[in-house]
Amino acid sequence: MHVEQTKMVPPDGGWGWVAVIGVSIVNLCTRSIEPSFGLLFGDLLSDLGVATTGAALIMSTLDALINFSGLFVGPLIRAFSYRKVSLMGSLLCGVGLMATFPATSMTHILATYSIINGLGVGLTASATFVALNHYFVKRRGQAVGFSLAGTAFGMMLMPQAVRLLLEEYSFRGAILILGAVALNSLVGSALLQPAKWHYIPEEKKEEEGAYHQEMETIRETDDEESELQEGHTLINGNMVIKTLEDLEKQHMNIPNLSRKSTFPRNFSTISFVSRKRKESSCDTGSLVSSYSRLDFTGSSLHLQLQTENDRRISSVSDGLHMRRNMSYPGVQLSSHHKILKELPTPEPLQIPQKKKDSRWKRIVAFMDFDLLKDPIYLNLVFGLSVFYVAEQNFKMVTPFFLSRIGYNKSDIALFLSVQAVTDILARLVLPPICDRIAISKRTFFMVGIFVLGICRSVLAEQTEWTAIMIWLSICGFVRGAAFINFTICISEYSSLEKLPAAFGLHMVGKGLFVVAIGPVLGVIRDMTDSYPICLHSQTCLIMSCFVAWSIEYIIRWCRTKDAETESETTTT
Repeated sequence: MHVEQTKMVPPDGGWGWVAVIGVSIVNLCTRSIEPSFGLLFGDLLSDLGVATTGAALIMSTLDALINFSGLFVGPLIRAFSYRKVSLMGSLLCGVGLMATFPATSMTHILATYSIINGLGVGLTASATFVALNHYFVKRRGQAVGFSLAGTAFGMMLMPQAVRLLLEEYSFRGAILILGAVALNSLVGSALLQPAKWHYIPEEKKEEEGAYHQEMETIRETDDEESELQEGHTLINGNMVIKTLEDLEKQHMNIPNLSRKSTFPRNFSTISFVSRKRKESSCDTGSLVSSYSRLDFTGSSLHLQLQTENDRRISSVSDGLHMRRNMSYPGVQLSSHHKILKELPTPEPLQIPQKKKDSRWKRIVAFMDFDLLKDPIYLNLVFGLSVFYVAEQNFKMVTPFFLSRIGYNKSDIALFLSVQAVTDILARLVLPPICDRIAISKRTFFMVGIFVLGICRSVLAEQTEWTAIMIWLSICGFVRGAAFINFTICISEYSSLEKLPAAFGLHMVGKGLFVVAIGPVLGVIRDMTDSYPICLHSQTCLIMSCFVAWSIEYIIRWCRTKDAETESETTTT
């Protein structure tokens, strides 16, 4: 009896929404402190005499560790699980912050805050993203958007919290409390149960579950009714025609049997037996496994299988009768035992020994470096990385740009807060809409960054309070619209098995581009002594992503059209 196995699929909801809450908690506790670094460490770095240089070195090392930790994410998740990796990262974040409590030197801060904490942030970011992709397929955009909203919300509240903590407990007390807050991410990580625990049976459409015959009988005549009766008459539960002589003897008793000059017809075992089972579930006796006829003359092969209510055949030799009639109907060939004896003795099968892979090949397989051979993946990483560099530079430069054109700290804080609010609004409102539109997330991202680049270039030329407020609000909303699809571009292209490595290598790519291109933007600002030109150069980086992906889209479209043309030519 054939039992159809039910395919289990991600729930696209259910416990997945609890996992989204867990990821939001992790992001809130581990990522929201980053924009407040200058406020938190400013006095300590001034006392150490390394204010500007020290801050740049600490933040660069932190960003490098966050991104380069992606190199180990794939193997770690494969060896353990995304839940355990997230727990490990959460623990490292808390320990790194609290270990910074007695810091009295740059080396200490680099070792604890930048390296230990940065490694923990990188592991949690990758593990939580992989977890969400295991829980969601159709609603993946909503899940990622809602989880990132927690990060944006924390970044909006954390500066005020840090200011209050510094006023009450100074730096050392504040960093201890923030380390304890970071340990709460362990709770969020614990909610990331294995997605397979919550898989549900796949819903099938009616046409997908319908019965399909393996091979339909080919009818050469329009007399379908007589053909159907012929099939029922030739084979039934009590009568089996074994030779052409038997067929001729019984021809007189079969009114619907007729000789017709037709082409050979094949009757499938499965389709015939399935038809019999539908008509009667209580048949006993013999069923013909398969037969072939040439208008009841020429070559015919008959296999008879003995069955009892679909039980397993107990003896092959008892239930198998082989008769072959050539063009001479009365000639019967030898039994199957003699036929087997006449067959040539097969030579023993020699299996060549598999050569052991070299150490480098084993490393490539373990780290999934074969992804680097995929040009589409490399182009994807290039575009995301250059956009990331431009975004990081914009966050760093914007306060200085606003200060240069004459606004005080209160105005700057208000501008940035409004931008954060519109960013959160986009992350909450747009994901359900994007998931319902049949357009790839990568295309949404391309459109978003194109509009974002134009808006920031327009912002760079503004000086009035109202104009800056309007354009920063628009930039915040468009930024949120782009960022909800930032990481999904990777998961949309990669399979679940390759996703940890694909996301990890993408993080490494971001780190490399930050190190290579980040300083170039700073040099442009210093050489021109113009913040608007620096903002325009960021727009150029963003547009390079748009251009590279557009070229890839055009090439793929041309290849698809050529393939369709060739297929049409072949069929005609």
